[in-house]
Amino acid sequence: MHDLTPSQVPSQDSRNIAVLVYLLTIFFSVIPGLVIYVLKKDDEFIFTAGKEALNWSLTLMLASLILSLIPILGWLALAVLWLCNIVCSILAAVNASKGLFYRYPFTLRLIA
Repeated sequence: MHDLTPSQVPSQDSRNIAVLVYLLTIFFSVIPGLVIYVLKKDDEFIFTAGKEALNWSLTLMLASLILSLIPILGWLALAVLWLCNIVCSILAAVNASKGLFYRYPFTLRLIA
């Protein structure tokens, strides 16, 4: 998380879009993060949210692929991973609504 000076506080619209990106990531995986990453490079707060959501989604996809190949234990771990996805995405949305940057834990930073 970054500390923001008063002049860097994101607008309400920026915060709302970031919240939407994080929440839609739960249901639509990489699509919301990718759309924002490509289209909103002019707003740092939204761009950073899109990049985080995209990295998180790609990490989840990779982990899901690997875990789905492991019978029983992998499938249980997959359920825990998706529960973690819901919790972390909600935490990210809450932070975004406050105007704070959020970094997902255990994320591969594939998109820099």
